[in-house]
Amino acid sequence: MDRRSCLFAGAAGALLSALPQGTLAQATVTTPVARPPAATRPGTAPGAATAPVSTGPAAVALPVLRILIPGSAGGGWDQTGRALGAAIQAAGLAQKVEYENKGGKGGTIGLADFVERFSNDPAALLVGGMVMVGAIAVSRPKVTLAQVTPLARLTSDYMVLVSGVSSKIRDMKDLADEMKRDLSSVVFTGGSAGGVDHMLAAMMARQLRLDVSKLRYEPNPGGKEAVAMITSGKASVAISGYSEFKADIEARQLTPLAVSSRRKLYGIPSLYEGGIQTDLANWRGVFAAGKITEEQQANLRRIITRATETPQWRQTVADKNWNMATLIGKDFADTLTLEQAMAEAIAMILKLKA
Repeated sequence: MDRRSCLFAGAAGALLSALPQGTLAQATVTTPVARPPAATRPGTAPGAATAPVSTGPAAVALPVLRILIPGSAGGGWDQTGRALGAAIQAAGLAQKVEYENKGGKGGTIGLADFVERFSNDPAALLVGGMVMVGAIAVSRPKVTLAQVTPLARLTSDYMVLVSGVSSKIRDMKDLADEMKRDLSSVVFTGGSAGGVDHMLAAMMARQLRLDVSKLRYEPNPGGKEAVAMITSGKASVAISGYSEFKADIEARQLTPLAVSSRRKLYGIPSLYEGGIQTDLANWRGVFAAGKITEEQQANLRRIITRATETPQWRQTVADKNWNMATLIGKDFADTLTLEQAMAEAIAMILKLKA
């Protein structure tokens, strides 16, 4: 049995024992961060991952950096990619940054396009994250993350469940009651099939001891589309990162039901406090081309490290209510291997389908 098979077997065993009780704490979750006081470094908290301090050779600046964002404009990957590009420019490590959005199927369309066009490009980055890992586990596309180079995990955040302001679902008790009454009558929406939003909805149903096969989940390219489904009445509950719903929540156009953490965050009760003992977090990171040299990979790692040290990046992390969750190079690659095994186990146990 190879290492990946061992990891899958271990993950499946752990989940089989854990999921009936509804508890799955993702290994990569860092301590949630609210907007810090002035004396605190933005984006950090006790126990949270912090940006590494640059050591060794200096990063070599790039004339042009290309960032492919495999999601729609305004979504979590888009926010992350553009914030990273801005931080890289602020650090003086790219004269120009070009962004391209190519969304669909949990980022796997953008992933395939990146591999086809940029496999040998030492100045190209692909944004990705747990959503893409889940989509690959469910849809099993020909192009996977094995064809790109993991550079860095950047941030993590928790998901928020929301309903429309005119919905009869006003809190988690209402949602749990509706799911128990008729699971198929509750339409969930969020990111791609197999992604963390889909996983969370299925984990909630399983924790309530319901037939997960009756779960109705409508995938969308991003948070904006999920909000549109809620406001149009086509969906009952939307799930996404807090940063994607924040403006609509503050404008009272969406009703926050719960956050997918163990404790209250952003003034929103946790799923635990709502009686559903399940928690899950999302992470976002960045990848390089799969066929560039080790020296070219090392330069990109140094560029990313410097970018995450800039005041601009740290302020963005605080403003977006993200958690600093930086892992660079091998540390990220090793964690990613475990994440992939976990995602495959979850997809199998919850019988998730694309």
